[in-house]
Amino acid sequence: MKRFVMASVAACAALTAISLAVAGPARAAEFPAGPIRFIVPFNAGGGTDVVARVVAEEMSKSLGQPVLVDNRPGAQGIVGTKAGAMAAPDGQTITFVLQATLALNPSLYKATNYDPVKDFAPISQLSTAPYVVAVNPKLGVTNIKELIAKAKQAPGSVNYASGASASHLASLLFQKTVGIKMTHIPYSGSGQALTDLLSGRIGVMLSSPVSVLPHINSGALLALAVTGPERIPSLPGVPTVAELGYPGFDVSGWYGVAAPAGTDPAVIAKLNAAVAAALKQEGVRASLEKAGVEGRSSTPQEFQKLIDAEITRWTALIKEEGIQPE
Repeated sequence: MKRFVMASVAACAALTAISLAVAGPARAAEFPAGPIRFIVPFNAGGGTDVVARVVAEEMSKSLGQPVLVDNRPGAQGIVGTKAGAMAAPDGQTITFVLQATLALNPSLYKATNYDPVKDFAPISQLSTAPYVVAVNPKLGVTNIKELIAKAKQAPGSVNYASGASASHLASLLFQKTVGIKMTHIPYSGSGQALTDLLSGRIGVMLSSPVSVLPHINSGALLALAVTGPERIPSLPGVPTVAELGYPGFDVSGWYGVAAPAGTDPAVIAKLNAAVAAALKQEGVRASLEKAGVEGRSSTPQEFQKLIDAEITRWTALIKEEGIQPE
């Protein structure tokens, strides 16, 4: 009798294992089972929303189901990102993630309430965008060398603006790299910061290309450098910081897509393929460039590697600068 019971238990265990092995591919084959919710943790109409909607529309064509943007703003992106982390891991909810929400917020805010690594399964990177080191002509500098000389002549005499934590930290890393100390003037948003840069109240700002490009073209601002590894098409005559004597310097913002942790790898693969197909479309790439970013897809593994490296990099800088979480 005992031998019979043990054999029955073993048989049940084997059947369970087989069922689970078959269930994964079956679920992936049926995916998507309906419309996909694409959480964007910021307001409609902003830069992140524009990028998400352009990509979502094209993903819908590949997946055969609508990919619907769901704006969930609040608390520097924490509200929407948390909602994405807590969603069912079935691929029917994906989240727009970025440098700020995954690599910065967990070190800057006590109430983040999500783990950027444990709570998400990366799908793909979407884009990358460097900053432009922009100055008001009234500052009296026309290149990086002159800016460095002016800042070193009287440390703290040159002020710079930031409208978000990402641009603030990028500015800190830039100063650390070139060996200068400027005075930080924080703003609650990039709009007012740019207004004061244009008026001359602020001397320097690391900004997204799309925000400052019209003013650079009009002569109201000067572009001294870009912070990415390569020059950008919209400012081909502006050198990178790396070109100017700081090899390896690369500070770029990035966007991506992630699913809740535990999502079937086969479902992740389907979503990754849809993102890659979207970013191959010339119309999508043109729309992203207009929004100030360069379309860039990746494998889930490559995106995870980027996230890990960014968390390590910015966590170290935040600690080094003595920035306490709010």
